[in-house]
Amino acid sequence: MDPKILIEKLTASVRDVPTHANVLALRQRPLDEMEQRTKRFLATLGEAFKLPMQEGEWVPRHDRTLIRMSVGANAVLHHNSGALSVQTGLQPMESLFPDVGTPQSLTRMVEDVLVQTKLRDWISPGTSLKFERLWQIKAAATGREGKTLKRVKPLLCRAVGAYRHFVEELPVWGSPAVALKIAGGGQLDALHVHVRETSGEVIDRPAILRPEEAARRIALQLAVLMGKSKINLDEAAKPEWLRFGFLSLSKRKAQRLLAPTYIAAIHIEGQQEAQAYMFAVPATEVAYLSLPLFGHEAPPSRQRSAVAVPVATKGMTAA
Repeated sequence: MDPKILIEKLTASVRDVPTHANVLALRQRPLDEMEQRTKRFLATLGEAFKLPMQEGEWVPRHDRTLIRMSVGANAVLHHNSGALSVQTGLQPMESLFPDVGTPQSLTRMVEDVLVQTKLRDWISPGTSLKFERLWQIKAAATGREGKTLKRVKPLLCRAVGAYRHFVEELPVWGSPAVALKIAGGGQLDALHVHVRETSGEVIDRPAILRPEEAARRIALQLAVLMGKSKINLDEAAKPEWLRFGFLSLSKRKAQRLLAPTYIAAIHIEGQQEAQAYMFAVPATEVAYLSLPLFGHEAPPSRQRSAVAVPVATKGMTAA
């Protein structure tokens, strides 16, 4: 692909870029403090949803703590990020929804469950959680009646709501800050929380690079990634979007600050399936944070027979 075309398409997709933005310090809690906060939060969940979440065996590992509770419930606390995943113990086909419902009604139900968790009381002052996306998990079957196939009406098993974390009105890109999986009747099935706490300290307030410069750097990353691949980028590369904000690294990685960042999504069509790549570049002249490349192998060309290695981009959707 002509780099100029790629740069133009990415630049045209970004909006609301400020001239300056803060670099913010993140709160670094010691492990014992994280565990005490987790115990209090699990107790809150237990009280809200009538579950014995506060009882359990805590099993420390190298970078996480496993929490085994009664009635099949369990949780995982990640030491480097403070991310917490909770399973309440519901079986996959337990507590199904009586009907499919509408996206609007399911979104309201997800929001009601979020309010019960009191998660908004746990995030840093001056930050917020905003609803971003709803998924529906359904089950259906096809049965034979004589010589004809009859499809059974789909059942709604679970609804999953994803929330984005906003700091100083800027989105924090990465995996969803909160993902709620609910069952019929508004029961909590699972919960994932990955919110980086800010300390309130402003490290710096640098000028922000123009989107064209960020798109140019991303085009260079793509060229390096492709290397000597025989793939025809003019046909295969599909730039999706360019966004500005902060970036939260993987839940397994420690992170000491939030810095202004540009994030881009580019799809590359391979022989077997399309691959999605995420590119992250600093939005400032100074690189405050070591940024990963979300996708580290070039896709096979259409002449190759190797299966493409997909790169997960779930949770990095544009608002």
